[in-house]
Amino acid sequence: MAAIDWSDPCARAKALWDAYNRLISGSQESDVTYSANGVNRRVSYSNANLDRLLNEYRAAENECALLSGKPVRWRRFAITAGSRRFGP
Repeated sequence: MAAIDWSDPCARAKALWDAYNRLISGSQESDVTYSANGVNRRVSYSNANLDRLLNEYRAAENECALLSGKPVRWRRFAITAGSRRFGP
């Protein structure tokens, strides 16, 4: 995998989006196979915080849009306790 310039928000947004898609598609799973009492068992799992990954992607996407002169994509949320606004 090529090195990513983390200070470039556009490159960061692309890398985060790719990572998010790999995680939700299941290609980023870890497989563990073990034997217990003469029986082979296999477990697949993925340890990721998808909400945080998606929030980081959206923040990088907004920074990239601001740098390239494109309009920031506004997202609509219901007003609840702890709600966040994206954008300036």
